[in-house]
Amino acid sequence: MADGEERGPSIEDDLRRQLEIAQSITHIGSWEWTIATGAVTWSDELYRIYGFEPRSVPITLEFFLSRIHADERDRIEREIQAALQHPGRFAYRERVVRPDGSLRTLDTVGEAIVDAHGASLRLIGTCRDITEVVARDERIRFYADVFEHAEIGLCAFQLDRKHEPPVLRLTAFNAATERLLGAALGGQLGQPLAEIIPAFDAAMQGAARAVAAGGAMQQLAPLRVHAVPGAPILTATLFGLPRHHVGLALEDVTAQVTGQVIQAGERRALEMLADGAPLADILSVVVRAIEQASVDTIASIVLLDETGTKVQHGAAPGLPEAFNAAVHGQPIGPRAGSCGTAMYRREPVIVADIERDPLWDDHRQLARQHGLRSCWSFPILDEEDRVLGSFALYHRAPRDIDDAARELMNRAAHVAGIVLSRRALDEQRRALVGRIEAAREDERTAIARDVHDHLGQALTALKLDVGWLKRRTSDETLLRKLEAMACSTDEILRSIRRIASDLRPGILDELGLRAAIEWQAEDFTQRTAIPCTVRAELTDLELERGLVTNVFRISQEALTNIARHASATRVEVTLGLTHGRLHLEISDDGIGMPEVGPRGTTLGILGMRERAWRLGGECTVKRRLPHGTVVTVVVPLRFPAERLA
Repeated sequence: MADGEERGPSIEDDLRRQLEIAQSITHIGSWEWTIATGAVTWSDELYRIYGFEPRSVPITLEFFLSRIHADERDRIEREIQAALQHPGRFAYRERVVRPDGSLRTLDTVGEAIVDAHGASLRLIGTCRDITEVVARDERIRFYADVFEHAEIGLCAFQLDRKHEPPVLRLTAFNAATERLLGAALGGQLGQPLAEIIPAFDAAMQGAARAVAAGGAMQQLAPLRVHAVPGAPILTATLFGLPRHHVGLALEDVTAQVTGQVIQAGERRALEMLADGAPLADILSVVVRAIEQASVDTIASIVLLDETGTKVQHGAAPGLPEAFNAAVHGQPIGPRAGSCGTAMYRREPVIVADIERDPLWDDHRQLARQHGLRSCWSFPILDEEDRVLGSFALYHRAPRDIDDAARELMNRAAHVAGIVLSRRALDEQRRALVGRIEAAREDERTAIARDVHDHLGQALTALKLDVGWLKRRTSDETLLRKLEAMACSTDEILRSIRRIASDLRPGILDELGLRAAIEWQAEDFTQRTAIPCTVRAELTDLELERGLVTNVFRISQEALTNIARHASATRVEVTLGLTHGRLHLEISDDGIGMPEVGPRGTTLGILGMRERAWRLGGECTVKRRLPHGTVVTVVVPLRFPAERLA
């Protein structure tokens, strides 16, 4: 270089500058410690890593150790001593405290430089600031732990577009996924979703592909992965993940779904009970709810007969009719299968294998014929612990009961007990009401007979006496008085006949229901001026007195309601027989009424329903289109006892 020319940066300066830039970019600082002199040097980046301005403080070993976190200081001193005693490469991780109190995590890598005799001369090394890396790794480990230990199943699938339609392949899963699916997935990475979860139908797979392609999160309906006993009911939530992946969250909602199904069944059964529905229909609702909540289960309710010694069929729509017929009438006892024994012992009887259990010795062939292998039975008790029946679950394979099934059966037996107890009370109440009504009808008949016979005869005699007097006097004043007395006597006689008919129409007992209904319609027309036609296809059958009376009273109440509320111009009455049942229909063209449910609140309608129910039939009140109301009564035929003898 010529004299007087300014010298440019040397190669050494360039390298030093490049090193400083590289250290700044990578957050790596370098250091050197000369053992003989104790001198320590730090690079500018190492100063910055420790939170100081470059070359702002003198560095010594003691200063370095003072910046180490107190919990790690002793360990770092041991690391340094080990490096001096065993020259060569070394590495350790340390936490340092900056002047502002913040912590940084460093990875130190160094080497001990030795002389010809192997004695350590100096230590040199680098410190890399890995604080953010450690934090990120900790977050990753945390999320991995959450993923692995989550109680819900978490798994991921990649959208493979090499196929049409694209295939979702398993890429990750946690332990809960294996537990919920009941399968080990370690060897199924890369397998299609449809093979891993066969319950995912085409629509569900389409939804998963849509989410993987960037669609919104989707919540699928609950599904049962495997149709086997004890298999959980799962909810599946699909959510998007990066790089054409879809996440699948699986949660066991067996208890919730089962509870909802059972609650719905219980609510429906109690509504039907309040509505007066047939007992068999109510019990069938309970049975179906339990079957819906269980897998491969057939539910049954049997009743204890009035003698307390025999089984009566209650409801078992899932069992063969031949099996139900064979069970009906069987005696209960200490070895009477599951149900008969449960009612006899007044405690649950669990038979896991019918083929092996001695309780089924007398009934094993019957169960074998219909493919039944296990039966659990819980007695149905009322509030006073009286046995009403038994609730049972049958299976077509040997099966022992678990806690969930035991709780389910307890609940079902409790609800069945409520239904049976309430129905028994209703039947007792209605029987009492029926007896009261019968006594009232008898009293009405007696009063009507007394009024007609005694008062009628007395007034007839009085009328004859008045006529006798009229024939024997010529006094005009007296004749007018006697004529007025005769007219009053006639009016009183008509009133007596009307009162007697209202109490108990004689035609009802003398000529039967058909004639009484026709007379009732004619009387209705005379009183209201509303035409009332009767179409009677009933033959002159001699029907049981209680049936005739109650049907007549229902018709009477219906016509009374029409006269009071309907504003009708025409009434039609139909009386006939349909499939061995008496059928009465009364329709009008009036203003109509809101359709009355089974729990209609008007006393008149309730009374009609009660009368029909006591006869083993039903009474419905419905709107007639385009306007008007229809009252329909259907009851089974009943004949006098002497006719049946």
